[in-house]
Amino acid sequence: MLHDPLTGLPGHALLLDRLEQALIRARTRGTLITFVLVSGPGDVLGAARQLRGGLRPDFTVARFNDSTLAVLAEHDFGDGAPIAEVVRQLVGGTPTVHWVTSDGDAEPGDVIRTARKPPERH
Repeated sequence: MLHDPLTGLPGHALLLDRLEQALIRARTRGTLITFVLVSGPGDVLGAARQLRGGLRPDFTVARFNDSTLAVLAEHDFGDGAPIAEVVRQLVGGTPTVHWVTSDGDAEPGDVIRTARKPPERH
């Protein structure tokens, strides 16, 4: 599905295409991507609106599945912690937020699998 009928956001298929293209740009331009998954926002539609309105217009906000939204951000340096924190603040409540940053040296499926894992605690 290219666009999600509930939120109007890009759907899973379009998100995967944008992720693949962002990874290619990161690899060829020497930039980074951060992929954030937000699971369990109480109100998916409200969370989608908050993210779309509160993030940079060049970030992709998409519906990953029924109860998970995704944010794809391309940036020049750093890691995704600040982006993930802004996402958490915009959504509010107690969503589960996982993220991964890549320099483009990964396949889209690997990025998604890594983002779906909880961070390791040391």
